[in-house]
Amino acid sequence: MSVPTQDVLIVHPNEDRRAALASMLDRHRVVAVESQVEATRCMESAAPTLIIAPPENARRFLRHVDRAAPEAVRVFVCSQADRRGLEELVETAAEGHVFSTLDDSLTPTEMGQRITNILQLRASARVMPTARMEAGFRLQGRSYTARCLDVGNFGAAFQVPMDSSVGVFLPGVVVDELFIARDGRRVLHSRRALVRHVQPVRQGTEPALRIGLSWSRALEEPSTTPLAVVREPVSVLAALRKAVRRNASLWVHYPDTTAGQFVLEGPSVDLVEGRSVLRGTSVGASAVATGDVLNLSFEVGGQSYAGVTSVLRQGDALVLSLPRTLNLQNRRGLQRFRPSKEHRFLVSFNAPFSGKSVTRSVLDLSSRGLSFAFDASFEVLPAGSQLDVTLLLPDGSEASCRAEVRSVDEVSSGDGAENPLRPYRCGVRLLDVPARVRDAVHAAFISARSPVVEDGGRSAFADIWKMMETAHYNFHPDYPFGSEAEYLHLLENTHRRLCGSGELGSSLVYKDNDGVQGHVAGLRIHSRTWLVQHLAVRPGFHRADQIAHELSALAIELGESHEDIDFIRFSWREDNRWPSRLGAWLLRVMESHGLSWLRHFEYMRMPLDTARTPEGPLPEVREARDEDCARLEHFLRERGEVMRVLAEDLQADQMRLESLGARYAAHGLHRRRRVFTVEGENGPLAMALQEEGSPGINLIEKTNAFWYVVLQPDHPGASAAVSALIQRCVEHARAEGRGTAVALAADEDVATLEAVGFQRMGRFSEWFFHRSMVRRWVELFRSIFERVQHTASGERARNRASRRSG
Repeated sequence: MSVPTQDVLIVHPNEDRRAALASMLDRHRVVAVESQVEATRCMESAAPTLIIAPPENARRFLRHVDRAAPEAVRVFVCSQADRRGLEELVETAAEGHVFSTLDDSLTPTEMGQRITNILQLRASARVMPTARMEAGFRLQGRSYTARCLDVGNFGAAFQVPMDSSVGVFLPGVVVDELFIARDGRRVLHSRRALVRHVQPVRQGTEPALRIGLSWSRALEEPSTTPLAVVREPVSVLAALRKAVRRNASLWVHYPDTTAGQFVLEGPSVDLVEGRSVLRGTSVGASAVATGDVLNLSFEVGGQSYAGVTSVLRQGDALVLSLPRTLNLQNRRGLQRFRPSKEHRFLVSFNAPFSGKSVTRSVLDLSSRGLSFAFDASFEVLPAGSQLDVTLLLPDGSEASCRAEVRSVDEVSSGDGAENPLRPYRCGVRLLDVPARVRDAVHAAFISARSPVVEDGGRSAFADIWKMMETAHYNFHPDYPFGSEAEYLHLLENTHRRLCGSGELGSSLVYKDNDGVQGHVAGLRIHSRTWLVQHLAVRPGFHRADQIAHELSALAIELGESHEDIDFIRFSWREDNRWPSRLGAWLLRVMESHGLSWLRHFEYMRMPLDTARTPEGPLPEVREARDEDCARLEHFLRERGEVMRVLAEDLQADQMRLESLGARYAAHGLHRRRRVFTVEGENGPLAMALQEEGSPGINLIEKTNAFWYVVLQPDHPGASAAVSALIQRCVEHARAEGRGTAVALAADEDVATLEAVGFQRMGRFSEWFFHRSMVRRWVELFRSIFERVQHTASGERARNRASRRSG
């Protein structure tokens, strides 16, 4: 890949600012000087590709540039508060000089991205279409058609008939819905692009306009949503630990100026006298004094963070306090991972503009997209390109799907300023994902995250069952342990079908030379909800906590990888101390109004052979009609349980789980919900929702439990209506051939159920949260175990020291 290394000349009187600008361009050959006189001497000896300078004496300086480096890209860095500098640049532009301007108050990340975009436009290859290509776009409410003259990775040139006004295409104007078509088929679509230049030309005898457009970052959706703010100290700590662990650049500068920007070298998060601090070194921090307040910013995992810190100590190492809050901005919807050597993917397609056959190794991927490297100096794959790709999967099979190029970004291919390779990363979104591609990506994800965790569908269910028995996983009273249990083949069949479906459930096992040591499962319990269940770890194993952490995080991330999953759900017994404390802490730290919901319920069970027959007449129970379901949805929304309505398919048109049931039926499993109603004078008096599912989908049979709601609690017949609904659900369990009836009861319903023979089997807490909180959950979960391991290792070290001293 041969995009040549760029030569950059930086002119700035401030030494720290020169160093900061140079560090943003560490992949290029950079010469930084203090004055324009020195810059002129440098240009005469070697013409640079890019010149960055302050606005002082801009016109005089550009005259020297025009003579010594006429092809150089000129960029002036000027703060919006510098009125004199802005006036100088306006007067310079009026004389006909062409240059770019960057705001000096931009963050280092934003500044680097802007400079990169400027260089990309220069370095990118451009293709002259071999076949006639038509283009179209909208500007100021009018549709335009044009002829495509050439296309690059970050822009294109079009010829527009002269009947269009030159004044309409002013540089900087945004055009909408740009497309390029070849032989009537669209090969590129971009929602917006910027006019870079316009020039009258003559094509034969007909006058026309040549228009240059740029669409760098064109596919990013504009958003007016304010930045999210991370306020909890433990969340701030988790974000910084993540940045340090992934070797992200931590930028620091004074709040009132960006002149003193520097990168914190060798950062670490340490515990000093019970207080977490950020420690590191930097040659640019010589002017920093103890007590100074600084801005801290970094970017990691598709997220950008910014906060305020203070200098606690200045010496051989700089010690900074942790920010109280961090402003957070997401840049990517779903995390990608690098596949291991055993799970290599190849992507092949015909380039949309050159027509050449292209095959590339996948750099990273997710269930919805991937990226690969390409040479932007010879190949043209602009954002918005429509591709028909063929994926070579790790097992050697091939799969075809449609894709769209979403981004083209520069990446580093090695260390050192003299490195001649300058590859770019092409980010691609898969528009339709075949099931076997999704399964291959999930298998690669598991392997990349942990080499000792594998798909539980490939393990003997009897081994998993034996491990659960050893782990005292004893809360499934309908399935007592035993190697010759008559129901074991039934559970194994359900387990195989769920794991083989690829969309309904997953099973993860932690294995070593001694066999299965841990297990966790995921289940699509409702249409858009992923339930984490059946977590068990063999007792006495020295890494039990770490196994539980790895399996739980993997199960949740697998749920997030399903594009149509919006909610994650998990529960814990309140008398199980460790999960209860952990769940309560995570809930307190992460709770976000409208994005999470916590409930408590009693798990109640009654053997049908001990069921008591209610005394006296009971009101009639009937199947709910559509209007009854609509009334129940309205009642739950009024009660503030909107999250529950969305997460448990309690919308009126989804309440009976028809669509979810069809997905289960396609894999030989059963899933449904029955809705029973007792009528009152003014609509439903009370309603019960009876879940149905194949045995073993959930080992405590949540998918065969019922719960009820009293819509008119002050009605004199409410008690009789509840009794009638309970009796109907018990009869339903008997008709289905089950030996027990299961109820999930709110606190106020426990006494009523106990009166008819139900027994308490344990109190549960259950938490739902939106998929947008998954990353935060995983990072917080990881931070807990990092701290536990750190504490444990410190305790072991103290014990060893104590024994030696003794």
